[in-house]
Amino acid sequence: MEHDPLAPSTPPAGTPPAGTPPAGTPPAGTPPAGTPPEVTVVIPAFNEEEGIGETLDTLLASTTPGARTFEIVVVDDGSSDNTAQMAARPGVRVLRHKRNRGYGAALKTGVLGARGEIVAFYDADNQFDPADLHKVVNELENVDAVLGNRTAESHTPFSRRGGKRLLGWLANYLARQKIPDLNCGLRAMRRDLLLEYLHLWPQGFSASTTTTLVLLKEGYDVSFVPVTVKKRLGTSSVKIFRDGFNTVLLIIRLTTLLDPFRVFIPAAILLFFAGLAWGVRYMIEGAGLSVAALFLMVSGVNIFFFGLLADQIAALRRERRYSPLRR
Repeated sequence: MEHDPLAPSTPPAGTPPAGTPPAGTPPAGTPPAGTPPEVTVVIPAFNEEEGIGETLDTLLASTTPGARTFEIVVVDDGSSDNTAQMAARPGVRVLRHKRNRGYGAALKTGVLGARGEIVAFYDADNQFDPADLHKVVNELENVDAVLGNRTAESHTPFSRRGGKRLLGWLANYLARQKIPDLNCGLRAMRRDLLLEYLHLWPQGFSASTTTTLVLLKEGYDVSFVPVTVKKRLGTSSVKIFRDGFNTVLLIIRLTTLLDPFRVFIPAAILLFFAGLAWGVRYMIEGAGLSVAALFLMVSGVNIFFFGLLADQIAALRRERRYSPLRR
């Protein structure tokens, strides 16, 4: 009789842990064959062999018969370890990138491959509680999107706290409202809403930030649900300075896309009135309007009209729907 590779007495490297249901036994909450699930849980994973097994174990154990039907889609983003092998089990669909394309690219692949009307995002490092996932999904009945809001008790590496505060302040200013949590990875929304703005997502770690700002700036009803985050399993692939700097640039670019006047109008006003103030002094002295004052005032007017042009271009770009051919 062939030995069952899913439950060996001594698990070799790259195999799922003991206790995984036998092949052909769908976990509770899995829809019957041929029936699309209500919810697709997308888990992007890059070199997460240390955490993906326990993450899936707890997630699969949390589904109960009679509740919503779920499917779990793990997107292996070109991992060089055994992430894909550890994720392969009944009740889990594994999609693979041939090379590492980035967190945002993995989310896009998961959304395009999702069969559920609702898509939820979940991390592969076992930081989230499955109970919070169900709470987020259930809250979606009343709003357009539900985003996780990490509580004060949640684990946050000390090295990232200052950067998160800075990014939060900048996002609040540009979005014109208080954002409780800019980029929590636990969130849920309807797939058709995601497809409307999928073409705006970057390939990297700023995809969560993009989603948050797009939804808020476009006026959708967004709910923030408190969630608790544990210390991750494995090593994070986030680079603090690189990804932090790119996120700052992204927030400015997104605001230029979603609300260009928020960027152009302050700059135009500052330059115009700086030139006016500079020129008034010379005019009072009878020296006429100085070249510097004229330059600043004309620059302010030009930037204002650039803002008008950017607003029209941004409106056209936001209307484009994502096409799978653009991947």
